Amino acid sequence: MSIAQLASKIEKVKVYSEGSTVRRLANLSAIAWQNENTENVEVEIVGLPLALDDASVRVRVDNGETGADENVIVTDVRVGLSVPSPVEVPISDLDELIRSAKAEVDRLNDLQGVIALEMSALNVLNVPDRPIGEEGKAPPTSPTGARVALANFKDEQKQLRIKEKRELDMQLRKAIENLRDLQQQQILASNANVAKENELRKTIVARLQISDRIASSLAIPDNLQLIVEYFVQGAKWTPTYVCRLNSATNTAAIALRALICQRTGEDWSGVQIELSTATPTGWCELPELPSLRLGRSQAFASKKAWRNPPKGAEILFEDYDLQRQIAYSAISTTSVSQSFQILALEPLSSVTQSILNQKLENLKIDTFADLSQNLLGRGVNSVELASETTSFDEQSQYFGGMSLEIDAELAELKSMMQSNASRSASSQALERMGARVMMSEARSPQPAMSKAMAPAQRSTLLDRPGAVMRESIFDPVQEITNYGLMRLADPSNTSQRGKLSLPDVQTIYLESLKRSQMTVNFDLSLVLQQALSLAACQNTHLPAGAINVRQMVGSFDFAYLGTGRVDIPSDGQFHSVALLEENAEIDLRYIVVPREDTNVFRIAQLRNPLRSPLLAGSTDVYVDGEYILSTRINTVPPKGQMELGLGVEQSIKVARNTSFKEVRSGMSLVAFNELRHSIHIAIANRLGRDARIEVRERIPVPQADVKVDVTVTQVAPAWEKYEQQERNAVIKGGYRWQINVPAGGETELTADYTIKTFVDNELVNGNRREA
Repeated sequence: MSIAQLASKIEKVKVYSEGSTVRRLANLSAIAWQNENTENVEVEIVGLPLALDDASVRVRVDNGETGADENVIVTDVRVGLSVPSPVEVPISDLDELIRSAKAEVDRLNDLQGVIALEMSALNVLNVPDRPIGEEGKAPPTSPTGARVALANFKDEQKQLRIKEKRELDMQLRKAIENLRDLQQQQILASNANVAKENELRKTIVARLQISDRIASSLAIPDNLQLIVEYFVQGAKWTPTYVCRLNSATNTAAIALRALICQRTGEDWSGVQIELSTATPTGWCELPELPSLRLGRSQAFASKKAWRNPPKGAEILFEDYDLQRQIAYSAISTTSVSQSFQILALEPLSSVTQSILNQKLENLKIDTFADLSQNLLGRGVNSVELASETTSFDEQSQYFGGMSLEIDAELAELKSMMQSNASRSASSQALERMGARVMMSEARSPQPAMSKAMAPAQRSTLLDRPGAVMRESIFDPVQEITNYGLMRLADPSNTSQRGKLSLPDVQTIYLESLKRSQMTVNFDLSLVLQQALSLAACQNTHLPAGAINVRQMVGSFDFAYLGTGRVDIPSDGQFHSVALLEENAEIDLRYIVVPREDTNVFRIAQLRNPLRSPLLAGSTDVYVDGEYILSTRINTVPPKGQMELGLGVEQSIKVARNTSFKEVRSGMSLVAFNELRHSIHIAIANRLGRDARIEVRERIPVPQADVKVDVTVTQVAPAWEKYEQQERNAVIKGGYRWQINVPAGGETELTADYTIKTFVDNELVNGNRREA
């Protein structure tokens, strides 16, 4: 059955505190459904990251309208490895091109040699000197024209050769480059079926089963999609916020953003993002709710995770063993090794053990098991068994003086022979064989050991086709949930047949590469381990001021679904992406502590508009489109109240004035000093709207064991006690005014208090408590 490869794209990613779940979509309309096996179609999704968790793969079919499609279901899912298909280039064509390229390179080298020889010849061609005349006579006439012509000829020919050599050098360089390219293509073509580590990717193969009604009509909808989900390590996130306040409408827009880091091995382009605080790979024990019953209480056993298989499973293989024995019997004796002939000898009742061993070496028989295996290896039928059992009867006399290991082997052989097709024909021969052995034991000089005392021996006959398997079929230690990858052992393997076992992961990967006819020359486990190590983000440090989301949510988990699509490359760096934005009404108020500072601070109080909590994180605050500051908010529960500090309000002015007067209450011996303090606070609102202002003040509080009395004598307007419990730092002697100052208006606050002490006492650091 051919496997159709589907092009897929990432549609949605759910990022957890560590790791992510990726959902891919593939269109099934491109599959050729009209094939020889329409009811079962296999499709393949390639190009997946190596850090993918094989156990987390989920595949389903969706029609885009009503969800899951009932006519096309996924019956099997396998995860393997694949590499991109190489470009097929005929090696024979490359050989011809390489030969032509080599010939061209040789031709150009020869031309360069010819030019070099011509240049050498031109270099030795010199213009002759002017002839020297005889002494006392006029000098001879000089052939000036011929000399100039020769010099010009030499220069012209050298320039032509230099130009031709320059062109040949360029042609030779291009020819050599072409030859090297062809040789490289030949190397790549010869190694096209060799897998490379950097090209290794995971693949998912899914088998689809189509209903009979759809298969007969071939009415496959065009909007049918294959949805693939898998978990992959290598992603983490931390929240950030942007708060935009509008002072005119008293509204705020809270934008939830996130810093996301991913190194999964695949880029996320145009994906819908969802953030979660959960840890999908963590252990979570599900509670077991006991049932409530009426009547007398009864003790009932807890449910088991698995049950032992029924006994007697080896009986299911009797027909297979029978047919295999018949097939052995049908083989001609000439096609196998020639059977040995056992010499008929008289019983030896008085020989020693050493002589008996020497006889066995002469017969090339080590144990009775070798004798039985030789007979079973040839495959005996019911006719030959009777004649060969006669020789069995004769040879059993030789083993009368040996240990009871022979009895164990004889019992195994007898039980095996009784289970094959010639059971009825060989039963009498086996009885005669047993009788002969018992007679030989009676004549043996060695005392017979009780069979109950004989040690249990593992017979070599268990490896034969007719052997009986006595081992447990089910092994509870193995993983019992991944049935899709489990395999049954070959029936000929008598020790493992009937068992479900998980093959080695590397074996599964090699089988998937063998399907694509690829050769692996490296260690797959090492490459996969390196991919997992590279994808891990545990050692990636969070940005400054960020906190791990798992440390903020505690035992509860929440998810945040983004409204748009984002792009996040797989580079291991944090990228800021926008998730969602919600509006909320704000309650703007002002707080001033004139005792410490006369600056009035703006506080915006708003309700969390999300159904999920606002986790602790950094927040950029904008007021009327102008950036104000960056602050940090604490975790706010769903629909909970939060406060944002917006800095100093310059349009509200506050002034605080104090006065002090010390008065003696009387002239008696026991008199008191009254330390009268007066506080006067003036507030001017220069805003264009009313301002609700909270003014905080504090008066001295005496210690419990000190004879000092503090009394508030007059306050206008009335104030209330303030203990600063919202900051988890309780104070004493705190009070506050909550007033509403109209736009452009002014307000005055006054408070008087008196401290009484004995005349001969004085307060530490002075009697005046207000500066």
